[in-house]
Amino acid sequence: MDSKWDRRYWDLAELVSTWSKDPNAQVGAIITSARGGVNAIGYNGFPAGVEDDERLSDSQVKNEMVVHAEQNAVLIAGEAARGATIYVAGKPVCSRCAGVIIQAGIRRVVAMDPEKSDEESKWRSVGVLAMNMLREASLTVDFMESPPKKQE
Repeated sequence: MDSKWDRRYWDLAELVSTWSKDPNAQVGAIITSARGGVNAIGYNGFPAGVEDDERLSDSQVKNEMVVHAEQNAVLIAGEAARGATIYVAGKPVCSRCAGVIIQAGIRRVVAMDPEKSDEESKWRSVGVLAMNMLREASLTVDFMESPPKKQE
């Protein structure tokens, strides 16, 4: 699965992830229609109108406040998410977002393989749970890898 358009949307999701002000986790999401147009973009951060301040450095507070990239994209897409594909770059999809993706009616997820995460990382276990949820709900799940970063 590494079609030209999948790679383009994946690269766009990676770019959007850099818009997050989170110092530890930058995640981007792109929702595309069945016809290939971009319906919505999202990145992880505090809700609109909530100041990006020192709370971003307090992981316990941040984790209670942050809206995940997938959630932002689904909220922006609204009904246009039904039947769509979501591309998620930066971290594996978590189980909380898997539920949102399923409920929104998205049919395909292109994301990082949580099995390739560090075995000690919390993202591995929540990512595996998320992938199981998505597959149980009959969504198509494809994995994409980021190309190595160019050395400057």
